[in-house]
Amino acid sequence: MSMTILEESMEFQDTILRSVEQHPIPYLVKLKGLDYVMFPETFNPNYAKASLFLLDNLGVQEGDIVLDPFTGSGADAIFAVREGASRAVAIDKFTMPYLCAKYNAHRLGLEDRVDVRQGDLFDALKEDEKFDLVIANPPFRAMQPYSDIAAALRDEEYTTLRRFFSDVGNYLADNGRIRLVFSDVGDMDLLQDLAKSHGFSSEVVNQTKYASSVRIEVYELRREK
Repeated sequence: MSMTILEESMEFQDTILRSVEQHPIPYLVKLKGLDYVMFPETFNPNYAKASLFLLDNLGVQEGDIVLDPFTGSGADAIFAVREGASRAVAIDKFTMPYLCAKYNAHRLGLEDRVDVRQGDLFDALKEDEKFDLVIANPPFRAMQPYSDIAAALRDEEYTTLRRFFSDVGNYLADNGRIRLVFSDVGDMDLLQDLAKSHGFSSEVVNQTKYASSVRIEVYELRREK
């Protein structure tokens, strides 16, 4: 990818972050046709094509138990339950996204099926919890985040992504699978290397573009047999 596209992507991401910062109080949005309340300091999925693309490709099967360890607003977990999952655990490290997810689960009458927890990735889980489907929307860029909201887009030295692959297998059911979105504004080769080195095969289930040539892909990952 040319430096011009990378620079355009960075400028667009900075615009997203500034847009989120303009909301000091909760505000109502339409998310895939659903009334949804966004909180301050919480990433709005409508601002990023990759987030909406994952929402359209969650891969939920009826009765799935779902884990959403990068939940942000809680949308992936909430839509997973609306699409047939029996229940979902939604986790976020930061307080405002945690509260946003918890509020929307309550507002939509799903608090008994969407368990919202605050913690860093898998820290909020018990050792024996297992999931049929893990939905992952990790930050793409290997940059230091300068704020809580920037951590939704930036992951210094891919520390978070590396930890995700190191630990996620401990929480997958025997035939569990991962649906993960990533973009070539990040290091897609590293993504594949991490998946393979931790025993996962990956398949592209859908792909799209934004701008002139930025590629977005949704993968399904399973343990290699």
